[in-house]
Amino acid sequence: MNAMRIGLFGRGRLGNAIAARLGDRLAWQVTRETPPSARIDVAIEASSGSAVPARLEWALATGTPLVVGSTGWDVPGLKERVGDRIGVVTAPNFSLGIALLRRFTLVLGRFCAGDERRDPYLVEHHQAKKHDAPSGTAKLLAATLLQGCPRKQSFAVGGPLRPDQLSVAVVRAGSTYSEHRIGVDAPDEVIELVHTARSAAAFADGACAAAEFVRTRRGVFTMDDVAATVLGPLFAGTTEGCR
Repeated sequence: MNAMRIGLFGRGRLGNAIAARLGDRLAWQVTRETPPSARIDVAIEASSGSAVPARLEWALATGTPLVVGSTGWDVPGLKERVGDRIGVVTAPNFSLGIALLRRFTLVLGRFCAGDERRDPYLVEHHQAKKHDAPSGTAKLLAATLLQGCPRKQSFAVGGPLRPDQLSVAVVRAGSTYSEHRIGVDAPDEVIELVHTARSAAAFADGACAAAEFVRTRRGVFTMDDVAATVLGPLFAGTTEGCR
């Protein structure tokens, strides 16, 4: 198979990290401007959630597989619109480490499900200028905890909380790239899972893996699907319902 040619939307920290990882596979990198007409194998959206609907229309019109890493967007009926026309990967977080953390998070939620004294929680920390709070990743991990522990029906930031609500805390301070901490507070012990990203490089690696994955596929996928191909048997099973 010939080397992929990838188009990239976005020039922020993530976009530039992806561009550095792609090297000579990068065909073009734009922000708001119209992309070049040269044929590419896959496009990666890493600019802004508000741009996603237009990027999808462009991808469908040009028959270009698309990887979406931006958050804060909504495209009603996405699976139906995409059908088998192109492949699309949607990923609020490109990190394969976060995909693995979700597996552990689901197990931790199940650990809490049978004993209400085991109280799950989630804390996320990003740099001071990050716009969304909670982040798309925090929402994804919270949904995973709720799937594993159905006595928690929803999540809330801050308090006071109802017994059926999962506590999510948001920190926006300093220059930390990202940290997500999933915990269980029980009467006699505390368990915590922590993922800390040192830079955008881990997310760039996952974006490249997603581009490789979606190149020859049709339909809508998540980083769970990508991780299952990269990490193999480790990802047996499913986290369907918290995509």
